[in-house]
Amino acid sequence: MVDYAIRQIVYVTMLIIQVSGDMHSASADLASIFQMEQQVNNVLSELVSQTETKLEIIRQYLKEYEQSVINETMDDKNEFMERLAGNPIHAYRLMKRLYFDWQLIEKEIKTDNWQSTLIKLEEVRNNEKFPKEEDFLGATSALVRLQDTYELNITELVRGNLRGRQTHAELTALDCLFMGKHAFDEGAYARAVEWLEESYILAGLENNQTIRQDHIMEVIQQAIDKHDEALHEAQQRMAVLSDTKSFRLPLKEKPAVLQRNEMIRSRKYDKDDAAKFNALCRGESLLSEEILGQLKCWYETHKEPYLFLMPIKIEQNSIRPAIYTFHDVLNDLEIETIKELATPLLARAKVLAKQAGSKTTVSNVRTSKTAWLEDELHPMLHRISQRIALVTGLKVNSSFDEAEILQVANYGIGGHYSPHHDYLMKGKTDEELGKMNARELATGDRIATFMFYLNDVERGGSTAFPRAGVAVKPVKGGAAFWYNLKRNGQGDPDTLHGACPVLLGHKWVSNKWIRETAQSFNRPCLLDPDE
Repeated sequence: MVDYAIRQIVYVTMLIIQVSGDMHSASADLASIFQMEQQVNNVLSELVSQTETKLEIIRQYLKEYEQSVINETMDDKNEFMERLAGNPIHAYRLMKRLYFDWQLIEKEIKTDNWQSTLIKLEEVRNNEKFPKEEDFLGATSALVRLQDTYELNITELVRGNLRGRQTHAELTALDCLFMGKHAFDEGAYARAVEWLEESYILAGLENNQTIRQDHIMEVIQQAIDKHDEALHEAQQRMAVLSDTKSFRLPLKEKPAVLQRNEMIRSRKYDKDDAAKFNALCRGESLLSEEILGQLKCWYETHKEPYLFLMPIKIEQNSIRPAIYTFHDVLNDLEIETIKELATPLLARAKVLAKQAGSKTTVSNVRTSKTAWLEDELHPMLHRISQRIALVTGLKVNSSFDEAEILQVANYGIGGHYSPHHDYLMKGKTDEELGKMNARELATGDRIATFMFYLNDVERGGSTAFPRAGVAVKPVKGGAAFWYNLKRNGQGDPDTLHGACPVLLGHKWVSNKWIRETAQSFNRPCLLDPDE
Protein backbone atom coordinates (compact mmCIF):
# COMPACT_ATOMS: atom_id res chain seq x y z
CA MET A 1 0.00 0.00 0.00
CA VAL A 2 2.81 2.41 0.87
CA ASP A 3 4.67 1.60 -2.36
CA TYR A 4 1.50 2.27 -4.33
CA ALA A 5 0.97 5.59 -2.54
CA ILE A 6 4.55 6.64 -3.25
CA ARG A 7 4.11 5.80 -6.93
CA GLN A 8 0.90 7.82 -6.98
CA ILE A 9 2.62 10.88 -5.49
CA VAL A 10 5.46 10.67 -8.00
CA TYR A 11 2.87 10.27 -10.77
CA VAL A 12 0.84 13.26 -9.66
CA THR A 13 3.96 15.38 -9.28
CA MET A 14 5.33 14.55 -12.75
CA LEU A 15 2.23 13.79 -14.84
CA ILE A 16 1.47 16.23 -17.61
CA ILE A 17 -2.06 15.91 -18.94
CA GLN A 18 -2.37 19.01 -21.12
CA VAL A 19 -0.67 19.11 -24.51
CA SER A 20 -0.64 22.89 -24.81
CA GLY A 21 1.84 24.79 -22.65
CA ASP A 22 3.96 27.91 -23.03
CA MET A 23 5.03 28.85 -19.52
CA HIS A 24 8.68 28.83 -20.62
CA SER A 25 8.20 31.72 -23.03
CA ALA A 26 7.84 34.58 -20.50
CA SER A 27 9.81 35.41 -17.36
CA ALA A 28 6.62 36.68 -15.68
CA ASP A 29 5.23 33.13 -15.80
CA LEU A 30 8.51 31.55 -14.74
CA ALA A 31 8.53 33.57 -11.52
CA SER A 32 5.06 32.29 -10.62
CA ILE A 33 6.09 28.72 -11.48
CA PHE A 34 9.01 28.94 -9.04
CA GLN A 35 6.47 30.02 -6.42
CA MET A 36 4.32 27.05 -7.41
CA GLU A 37 7.26 24.69 -6.93
CA GLN A 38 7.65 26.15 -3.44
CA GLN A 39 4.11 24.95 -2.73
CA VAL A 40 5.05 21.45 -3.94
CA ASN A 41 8.15 21.57 -1.76
CA ASN A 42 6.08 22.60 1.28
CA VAL A 43 3.61 19.73 0.74
CA LEU A 44 6.36 17.14 0.35
CA SER A 45 8.32 18.54 3.31
CA GLU A 46 5.22 18.22 5.45
CA LEU A 47 4.81 14.60 4.32
CA VAL A 48 8.45 13.85 5.16
CA SER A 49 8.05 15.44 8.59
CA GLN A 50 4.90 13.42 9.32
CA THR A 51 6.51 10.21 8.10
CA GLU A 52 9.63 10.81 10.17
CA THR A 53 7.42 11.37 13.24
CA LYS A 54 5.80 7.99 12.65
CA LEU A 55 9.16 6.30 12.20
CA GLU A 56 10.59 7.95 15.30
CA ILE A 57 7.73 6.57 17.41
CA ILE A 58 8.37 3.07 16.04
CA ARG A 59 12.14 3.44 16.54
CA GLN A 60 11.56 4.49 20.16
CA TYR A 61 9.43 1.39 20.76
CA LEU A 62 12.14 -0.89 19.30
CA LYS A 63 14.86 0.89 21.27
CA GLU A 64 13.01 0.46 24.56
CA TYR A 65 12.47 -3.23 23.88
CA GLU A 66 16.17 -3.74 23.13
CA GLN A 67 17.18 -1.90 26.28
CA SER A 68 14.91 -4.16 28.32
CA VAL A 69 16.32 -7.43 27.09
CA ILE A 70 19.92 -6.64 26.15
CA ASN A 71 21.30 -7.55 29.58
CA GLU A 72 19.11 -10.61 30.01
CA THR A 73 20.31 -12.65 27.06
CA MET A 74 20.60 -16.43 27.70
CA ASP A 75 21.18 -19.49 25.55
CA ASP A 76 17.95 -21.17 26.59
CA LYS A 77 14.96 -19.27 25.18
CA ASN A 78 12.43 -20.58 27.70
CA GLU A 79 14.68 -19.76 30.63
CA PHE A 80 15.25 -16.31 29.15
CA MET A 81 11.52 -15.64 28.94
CA GLU A 82 10.94 -16.85 32.50
CA ARG A 83 13.60 -14.54 33.84
CA LEU A 84 11.99 -11.58 32.06
CA ALA A 85 8.56 -12.56 33.39
CA GLY A 86 9.91 -12.87 36.90
CA ASN A 87 11.17 -9.32 37.00
CA PRO A 88 8.42 -6.86 38.05
CA ILE A 89 10.09 -3.97 36.23
CA HIS A 90 10.26 -5.97 33.01
CA ALA A 91 6.64 -6.99 33.54
CA TYR A 92 5.56 -3.37 34.00
CA ARG A 93 7.43 -2.19 30.92
CA LEU A 94 6.02 -5.09 28.91
CA MET A 95 2.45 -4.08 29.81
CA LYS A 96 3.25 -0.44 29.15
CA ARG A 97 4.67 -1.18 25.69
CA LEU A 98 1.87 -3.45 24.56
CA TYR A 99 -0.94 -1.37 26.02
CA PHE A 100 0.04 2.28 26.09
CA ASP A 101 2.84 2.48 23.51
CA TRP A 102 1.13 0.16 21.08
CA GLN A 103 -1.99 2.34 21.00
CA LEU A 104 0.16 5.26 19.91
CA ILE A 105 1.89 3.18 17.24
CA GLU A 106 -1.41 1.78 15.98
CA LYS A 107 -2.88 5.28 15.75
CA GLU A 108 0.06 6.55 13.73
CA ILE A 109 0.00 3.57 11.38
CA LYS A 110 -3.71 3.93 10.74
CA THR A 111 -3.44 7.66 10.03
CA ASP A 112 -3.28 8.09 6.24
CA ASN A 113 -1.11 11.06 5.33
CA TRP A 114 -0.59 9.90 1.75
CA GLN A 115 -4.10 10.69 0.56
CA SER A 116 -4.10 14.23 1.90
CA THR A 117 -0.72 14.78 0.23
CA LEU A 118 -2.11 13.53 -3.08
CA ILE A 119 -5.03 15.94 -2.83
CA LYS A 120 -2.74 18.91 -2.13
CA LEU A 121 -0.44 17.99 -5.03
CA GLU A 122 -3.45 17.63 -7.34
CA GLU A 123 -4.51 21.17 -6.44
CA VAL A 124 -1.09 22.50 -7.44
CA ARG A 125 -0.88 20.45 -10.62
CA ASN A 126 -4.34 21.57 -11.77
CA ASN A 127 -3.10 25.16 -11.87
CA GLU A 128 -3.17 26.30 -15.52
CA LYS A 129 0.45 27.43 -15.21
CA PHE A 130 1.74 24.02 -14.17
CA PRO A 131 4.45 23.13 -16.76
CA LYS A 132 3.49 20.91 -19.67
CA GLU A 133 5.58 18.80 -22.01
CA GLU A 134 5.96 21.78 -24.35
CA ASP A 135 7.51 23.80 -21.53
CA PHE A 136 10.08 21.10 -20.76
CA LEU A 137 11.00 20.79 -24.44
CA GLY A 138 11.00 24.57 -24.77
CA ALA A 139 13.44 24.94 -21.87
CA THR A 140 15.63 22.24 -23.41
CA SER A 141 15.62 23.95 -26.81
CA ALA A 142 16.45 27.25 -25.12
CA LEU A 143 19.66 25.83 -23.65
CA VAL A 144 20.72 24.51 -27.06
CA ARG A 145 19.87 27.88 -28.63
CA LEU A 146 21.94 29.74 -26.05
CA GLN A 147 24.83 27.34 -26.63
CA ASP A 148 24.70 27.90 -30.40
CA THR A 149 24.29 31.69 -30.28
CA TYR A 150 26.86 32.47 -27.62
CA GLU A 151 29.25 29.58 -28.35
CA LEU A 152 29.08 28.56 -24.71
CA ASN A 153 31.66 26.10 -23.49
CA ILE A 154 29.55 23.11 -22.53
CA THR A 155 31.74 22.18 -19.55
CA GLU A 156 31.39 25.70 -18.13
CA LEU A 157 27.68 25.80 -18.98
CA VAL A 158 26.77 22.65 -17.04
CA ARG A 159 28.65 24.06 -14.04
CA GLY A 160 26.61 27.26 -14.07
CA ASN A 161 29.07 29.61 -15.78
CA LEU A 162 27.19 31.86 -18.22
CA ARG A 163 29.72 33.87 -20.24
CA GLY A 164 31.85 34.72 -17.24
CA ARG A 165 29.03 34.99 -14.71
CA GLN A 166 29.23 32.10 -12.23
CA THR A 167 25.85 31.06 -10.85
CA HIS A 168 24.79 28.37 -8.38
CA ALA A 169 22.73 26.50 -10.99
CA GLU A 170 24.33 23.29 -12.27
CA LEU A 171 23.32 20.32 -14.41
CA THR A 172 23.72 16.64 -13.51
CA ALA A 173 24.83 13.79 -15.73
CA LEU A 174 21.18 12.82 -16.16
CA ASP A 175 20.30 16.39 -17.19
CA CYS A 176 23.00 16.29 -19.86
CA LEU A 177 21.70 12.94 -21.04
CA PHE A 178 18.24 14.49 -21.50
CA MET A 179 19.82 17.36 -23.43
CA GLY A 180 21.74 14.96 -25.64
CA LYS A 181 18.69 12.85 -26.41
CA HIS A 182 16.66 15.97 -27.22
CA ALA A 183 19.34 17.21 -29.62
CA PHE A 184 19.49 13.71 -31.16
CA ASP A 185 15.72 13.66 -31.71
CA GLU A 186 15.96 17.08 -33.37
CA GLY A 187 18.64 15.81 -35.76
CA ALA A 188 21.34 17.97 -34.16
CA TYR A 189 23.78 15.08 -33.94
CA ALA A 190 26.88 17.23 -33.37
CA ARG A 191 25.33 18.88 -30.30
CA ALA A 192 23.94 15.52 -29.18
CA VAL A 193 27.43 13.98 -29.05
CA GLU A 194 28.81 16.96 -27.11
CA TRP A 195 26.06 16.78 -24.48
CA LEU A 196 26.35 13.01 -24.17
CA GLU A 197 30.13 13.13 -23.76
CA GLU A 198 29.73 15.74 -21.01
CA SER A 199 27.11 13.48 -19.40
CA TYR A 200 29.65 10.64 -19.38
CA ILE A 201 32.26 12.80 -17.66
CA LEU A 202 29.80 14.05 -15.04
CA ALA A 203 28.54 10.52 -14.35
CA GLY A 204 32.09 9.55 -13.43
CA LEU A 205 32.44 12.55 -11.13
CA GLU A 206 29.09 11.69 -9.53
CA ASN A 207 30.08 8.03 -9.06
CA ASN A 208 27.15 7.03 -11.30
CA GLN A 209 24.66 8.60 -8.89
CA THR A 210 22.15 9.94 -11.45
CA ILE A 211 23.03 7.73 -14.45
CA ARG A 212 25.54 4.98 -15.15
CA GLN A 213 28.47 5.59 -17.49
CA ASP A 214 28.01 2.27 -19.30
CA HIS A 215 24.48 3.27 -20.25
CA ILE A 216 25.66 6.67 -21.54
CA MET A 217 28.43 5.06 -23.59
CA GLU A 218 25.86 3.04 -25.55
CA VAL A 219 23.92 6.20 -26.40
CA ILE A 220 27.12 8.07 -27.35
CA GLN A 221 28.05 5.36 -29.84
CA GLN A 222 24.60 5.52 -31.42
CA ALA A 223 24.88 9.31 -31.77
CA ILE A 224 28.36 9.07 -33.31
CA ASP A 225 27.19 6.47 -35.83
CA LYS A 226 24.16 8.58 -36.74
CA HIS A 227 26.29 11.73 -37.09
CA ASP A 228 28.80 10.07 -39.41
CA GLU A 229 26.01 8.49 -41.44
CA ALA A 230 24.20 11.85 -41.88
CA LEU A 231 27.48 13.59 -42.78
CA HIS A 232 28.26 10.95 -45.41
CA GLU A 233 24.78 11.27 -46.95
CA ALA A 234 25.09 15.07 -47.04
CA GLN A 235 28.47 14.86 -48.75
CA GLN A 236 27.01 12.49 -51.33
CA ARG A 237 24.27 15.06 -52.08
CA MET A 238 26.77 17.96 -52.02
CA ALA A 239 24.68 19.46 -49.22
CA VAL A 240 25.97 21.59 -46.34
CA LEU A 241 24.74 20.85 -42.82
CA SER A 242 24.61 23.43 -40.04
CA ASP A 243 27.26 23.45 -37.32
CA THR A 244 24.59 22.30 -34.87
CA LYS A 245 23.72 19.25 -36.90
CA SER A 246 27.15 18.15 -38.05
CA PHE A 247 30.89 18.57 -37.73
CA ARG A 248 33.04 18.75 -40.84
CA LEU A 249 34.72 15.37 -40.38
CA PRO A 250 33.42 12.00 -39.17
CA LEU A 251 33.68 11.72 -35.40
CA LYS A 252 35.49 8.42 -35.82
CA GLU A 253 38.33 10.44 -37.42
CA LYS A 254 38.48 13.44 -35.08
CA PRO A 255 36.84 13.98 -31.63
CA ALA A 256 33.99 16.44 -31.17
CA VAL A 257 35.83 18.83 -28.84
CA LEU A 258 38.70 19.34 -31.33
CA GLN A 259 36.35 19.89 -34.26
CA ARG A 260 34.20 22.39 -32.32
CA ASN A 261 37.25 24.48 -31.36
CA GLU A 262 38.46 24.49 -34.96
CA MET A 263 35.03 25.57 -36.22
CA ILE A 264 34.93 28.50 -33.79
CA ARG A 265 38.43 29.68 -34.74
CA SER A 266 37.81 29.44 -38.49
CA ARG A 267 34.32 30.96 -38.67
CA LYS A 268 33.62 33.50 -41.44
CA TYR A 269 30.65 35.81 -41.67
CA ASP A 270 30.67 36.96 -45.31
CA LYS A 271 26.99 37.49 -46.22
CA ASP A 272 25.60 34.97 -43.73
CA ASP A 273 22.91 36.88 -41.81
CA ALA A 274 22.57 34.15 -39.19
CA ALA A 275 26.31 34.08 -38.45
CA LYS A 276 26.44 37.89 -38.24
CA PHE A 277 23.41 37.92 -35.96
CA ASN A 278 25.05 35.46 -33.56
CA ALA A 279 28.32 37.40 -33.64
CA LEU A 280 26.53 40.63 -32.73
CA CYS A 281 24.70 38.85 -29.93
CA ARG A 282 28.09 37.79 -28.54
CA GLY A 283 29.17 41.44 -28.51
CA GLU A 284 31.54 41.25 -31.48
CA SER A 285 32.02 44.43 -33.52
CA LEU A 286 31.32 44.19 -37.27
CA LEU A 287 31.78 47.87 -38.13
CA SER A 288 35.02 49.29 -39.42
CA GLU A 289 36.99 51.80 -37.38
CA GLU A 290 36.18 54.42 -40.02
CA ILE A 291 32.43 54.01 -39.60
CA LEU A 292 32.69 53.82 -35.80
CA GLY A 293 34.52 57.15 -35.88
CA GLN A 294 31.58 58.80 -37.67
CA LEU A 295 28.97 57.81 -35.07
CA LYS A 296 28.01 60.45 -32.53
CA CYS A 297 25.73 61.39 -29.64
CA TRP A 298 23.88 64.67 -29.14
CA TYR A 299 21.01 66.49 -27.45
CA GLU A 300 17.98 67.41 -29.55
CA THR A 301 14.94 69.62 -28.89
CA HIS A 302 13.32 69.80 -32.37
CA LYS A 303 12.57 73.38 -31.25
CA GLU A 304 9.75 71.97 -29.13
CA PRO A 305 9.12 73.92 -25.89
CA TYR A 306 8.35 70.64 -24.11
CA LEU A 307 11.92 69.49 -24.80
CA PHE A 308 13.79 72.69 -23.91
CA LEU A 309 14.34 71.71 -20.26
CA MET A 310 14.65 67.99 -21.00
CA PRO A 311 16.20 67.54 -24.46
CA ILE A 312 16.33 64.14 -26.11
CA LYS A 313 19.56 62.20 -25.53
CA ILE A 314 20.31 60.63 -28.90
CA GLU A 315 22.93 57.95 -29.59
CA GLN A 316 23.61 57.09 -33.21
CA ASN A 317 24.05 53.33 -33.67
CA SER A 318 24.12 53.18 -37.46
CA ILE A 319 24.30 55.72 -40.28
CA ARG A 320 22.82 53.61 -43.08
CA PRO A 321 20.27 52.41 -42.23
CA ALA A 322 19.71 55.08 -39.60
CA ILE A 323 19.32 53.43 -36.19
CA TYR A 324 19.19 55.46 -32.99
CA THR A 325 18.90 54.97 -29.24
CA PHE A 326 16.92 57.57 -27.29
CA HIS A 327 18.00 57.50 -23.65
CA ASP A 328 15.83 58.18 -20.59
CA VAL A 329 12.50 58.49 -22.41
CA LEU A 330 10.58 56.50 -19.75
CA ASN A 331 10.77 56.84 -15.97
CA ASP A 332 10.51 54.00 -13.43
CA LEU A 333 6.86 54.70 -12.59
CA GLU A 334 5.85 54.58 -16.25
CA ILE A 335 7.80 51.35 -16.76
CA GLU A 336 6.17 49.61 -13.80
CA THR A 337 2.72 50.82 -14.88
CA ILE A 338 3.19 49.39 -18.37
CA LYS A 339 4.32 46.04 -16.96
CA GLU A 340 1.44 45.92 -14.46
CA LEU A 341 -1.11 46.67 -17.19
CA ALA A 342 0.41 44.09 -19.54
CA THR A 343 1.06 41.17 -17.17
CA PRO A 344 -2.54 39.84 -16.92
CA LEU A 345 -2.94 40.17 -20.70
CA LEU A 346 0.22 38.33 -21.76
CA ALA A 347 -0.29 35.58 -24.34
CA ARG A 348 2.16 33.58 -26.46
CA ALA A 349 3.54 35.78 -29.24
CA LYS A 350 2.49 34.95 -32.79
CA VAL A 351 3.97 35.74 -36.19
CA LEU A 352 2.43 36.03 -39.65
CA ALA A 353 1.64 32.58 -40.96
CA LYS A 354 3.22 31.39 -44.20
CA GLN A 355 0.16 29.40 -45.24
CA ALA A 356 -2.20 31.16 -47.58
CA GLY A 357 -5.34 32.39 -45.83
CA SER A 358 -3.81 32.18 -42.36
CA LYS A 359 -3.21 35.31 -40.31
CA THR A 360 -0.95 34.54 -37.37
CA THR A 361 0.48 31.47 -35.73
CA VAL A 362 2.66 30.47 -32.78
CA SER A 363 6.19 29.92 -34.06
CA ASN A 364 9.55 28.87 -32.67
CA VAL A 365 11.18 31.85 -34.39
CA ARG A 366 9.82 33.95 -31.52
CA THR A 367 9.68 32.81 -27.90
CA SER A 368 7.98 35.47 -25.82
CA LYS A 369 4.58 36.54 -24.58
CA THR A 370 2.91 39.73 -25.69
CA ALA A 371 0.07 42.02 -24.68
CA TRP A 372 -1.56 44.93 -26.52
CA LEU A 373 -2.45 48.12 -24.65
CA GLU A 374 -4.82 50.74 -26.03
CA ASP A 375 -4.14 54.36 -25.09
CA GLU A 376 -7.58 54.56 -23.45
CA LEU A 377 -6.58 51.87 -20.95
CA HIS A 378 -4.61 54.37 -18.83
CA PRO A 379 -4.00 58.14 -19.13
CA MET A 380 -0.26 57.54 -18.96
CA LEU A 381 -0.32 55.55 -22.23
CA HIS A 382 -1.70 58.54 -24.10
CA ARG A 383 1.08 60.73 -22.68
CA ILE A 384 3.69 58.21 -23.81
CA SER A 385 2.26 58.28 -27.35
CA GLN A 386 2.50 62.07 -27.33
CA ARG A 387 6.13 61.79 -26.23
CA ILE A 388 6.91 59.41 -29.11
CA ALA A 389 5.41 61.96 -31.51
CA LEU A 390 7.59 64.73 -30.08
CA VAL A 391 10.74 62.65 -30.22
CA THR A 392 10.24 61.29 -33.76
CA GLY A 393 8.28 64.10 -35.41
CA LEU A 394 5.76 61.51 -36.63
CA LYS A 395 2.02 61.09 -36.04
CA VAL A 396 1.29 58.19 -33.69
CA ASN A 397 -2.37 58.49 -32.64
CA SER A 398 -3.68 54.92 -32.80
CA SER A 399 -7.30 56.16 -32.75
CA PHE A 400 -6.70 57.73 -36.17
CA ASP A 401 -4.78 54.67 -37.45
CA GLU A 402 -1.54 56.65 -37.48
CA ALA A 403 0.15 53.90 -35.48
CA GLU A 404 -0.64 50.58 -33.86
CA ILE A 405 -1.52 50.34 -30.19
CA LEU A 406 1.35 49.69 -27.80
CA GLN A 407 2.66 46.13 -27.76
CA VAL A 408 4.43 44.80 -24.66
CA ALA A 409 6.65 41.71 -24.90
CA ASN A 410 8.16 39.62 -22.10
CA TYR A 411 10.91 37.10 -22.96
CA GLY A 412 11.47 33.94 -20.91
CA ILE A 413 14.03 31.10 -21.01
CA GLY A 414 16.42 31.86 -23.87
CA GLY A 415 13.74 34.21 -25.19
CA HIS A 416 14.53 35.39 -28.71
CA TYR A 417 13.11 36.58 -32.01
CA SER A 418 14.89 35.36 -35.13
CA PRO A 419 16.00 38.00 -37.69
CA HIS A 420 13.05 39.50 -39.54
CA HIS A 421 11.72 42.71 -41.07
CA ASP A 422 8.98 44.74 -39.39
CA TYR A 423 7.30 45.84 -42.62
CA LEU A 424 4.28 43.70 -43.45
CA MET A 425 3.30 44.49 -47.04
CA LYS A 426 6.48 45.08 -49.01
CA GLY A 427 7.39 42.15 -51.24
CA LYS A 428 3.91 40.63 -51.04
CA THR A 429 2.05 39.53 -54.17
CA ASP A 430 -1.24 41.12 -55.22
CA GLU A 431 -2.97 37.91 -54.16
CA GLU A 432 -1.45 38.08 -50.69
CA LEU A 433 -2.29 41.78 -50.34
CA GLY A 434 -5.85 41.02 -51.44
CA LYS A 435 -6.31 38.80 -48.40
CA MET A 436 -5.32 41.57 -45.98
CA ASN A 437 -7.82 43.71 -44.13
CA ALA A 438 -8.89 46.78 -46.14
CA ARG A 439 -8.43 49.10 -43.16
CA GLU A 440 -4.90 47.79 -42.61
CA LEU A 441 -4.04 48.37 -46.26
CA ALA A 442 -5.36 51.92 -45.99
CA THR A 443 -3.10 52.71 -43.01
CA GLY A 444 -0.05 51.68 -45.01
CA ASP A 445 2.93 49.62 -43.95
CA ARG A 446 5.02 50.00 -40.79
CA ILE A 447 7.17 52.97 -41.74
CA ALA A 448 9.08 53.02 -38.43
CA THR A 449 9.61 51.10 -35.18
CA PHE A 450 9.93 52.70 -31.73
CA MET A 451 11.02 50.08 -29.17
CA PHE A 452 11.14 50.86 -25.45
CA TYR A 453 13.42 48.84 -23.18
CA LEU A 454 11.67 48.32 -19.84
CA ASN A 455 14.61 46.77 -17.97
CA ASP A 456 18.34 46.13 -18.10
CA VAL A 457 19.23 42.59 -19.19
CA GLU A 458 22.07 40.97 -17.25
CA ARG A 459 23.39 38.89 -20.15
CA GLY A 460 22.15 38.84 -23.77
CA GLY A 461 18.88 40.28 -25.07
CA SER A 462 20.32 42.88 -27.47
CA THR A 463 18.52 43.92 -30.66
CA ALA A 464 20.89 42.88 -33.46
CA PHE A 465 20.88 44.18 -37.05
CA PRO A 466 23.09 41.71 -39.01
CA ARG A 467 23.10 43.66 -42.28
CA ALA A 468 23.74 46.99 -40.58
CA GLY A 469 26.42 45.31 -38.43
CA VAL A 470 25.21 46.77 -35.13
CA ALA A 471 23.49 45.63 -31.95
CA VAL A 472 21.52 47.83 -29.57
CA LYS A 473 21.94 46.84 -25.93
CA PRO A 474 18.80 47.08 -23.76
CA VAL A 475 19.06 50.00 -21.33
CA LYS A 476 16.19 50.54 -18.93
CA GLY A 477 14.14 53.61 -19.85
CA GLY A 478 15.73 53.90 -23.29
CA ALA A 479 14.31 53.21 -26.74
CA ALA A 480 15.61 52.08 -30.13
CA PHE A 481 14.24 53.75 -33.25
CA TRP A 482 14.63 53.08 -36.96
CA TYR A 483 12.77 53.49 -40.24
CA ASN A 484 11.65 50.24 -41.87
CA LEU A 485 10.85 51.95 -45.17
CA LYS A 486 12.93 54.16 -47.39
CA ARG A 487 11.57 57.57 -48.32
CA ASN A 488 10.47 56.16 -51.68
CA GLY A 489 8.13 53.79 -49.84
CA GLN A 490 10.12 50.64 -50.49
CA GLY A 491 11.15 48.33 -47.68
CA ASP A 492 14.72 48.72 -46.44
CA PRO A 493 16.21 45.20 -46.43
CA ASP A 494 19.13 46.39 -44.28
CA THR A 495 16.74 46.83 -41.31
CA LEU A 496 16.70 43.06 -40.85
CA HIS A 497 16.87 42.61 -37.09
CA GLY A 498 16.21 40.13 -34.31
CA ALA A 499 16.14 39.80 -30.55
CA CYS A 500 19.21 38.02 -29.19
CA PRO A 501 18.39 35.20 -26.75
CA VAL A 502 18.23 36.20 -23.09
CA LEU A 503 21.17 34.42 -21.51
CA LEU A 504 20.73 35.56 -17.92
CA GLY A 505 17.95 37.60 -16.39
CA HIS A 506 14.75 38.65 -18.13
CA LYS A 507 13.64 41.10 -20.77
CA TRP A 508 10.67 43.43 -21.18
CA VAL A 509 10.21 45.62 -24.27
CA SER A 510 7.37 47.71 -25.62
CA ASN A 511 6.86 48.46 -29.32
CA LYS A 512 5.03 51.22 -31.11
CA TRP A 513 4.79 50.52 -34.84
CA ILE A 514 4.14 53.72 -36.77
CA ARG A 515 2.10 53.46 -39.97
CA GLU A 516 2.93 54.91 -43.36
CA THR A 517 -0.12 56.74 -44.75
CA ALA A 518 -0.37 59.40 -42.03
CA GLN A 519 3.29 60.41 -42.43
CA SER A 520 3.07 61.77 -46.01
CA PHE A 521 3.92 65.33 -44.95
CA ASN A 522 6.08 64.39 -41.97
CA ARG A 523 8.52 62.32 -44.02
CA PRO A 524 8.15 63.27 -47.68
CA CYS A 525 9.95 61.63 -50.59
CA LEU A 526 13.32 62.92 -51.81
CA LEU A 527 14.37 63.79 -55.35
CA ASP A 528 16.53 60.67 -55.49
CA PRO A 529 14.14 57.82 -56.42
CA ASP A 530 16.41 55.25 -54.79
CA GLU A 531 16.33 56.87 -51.36
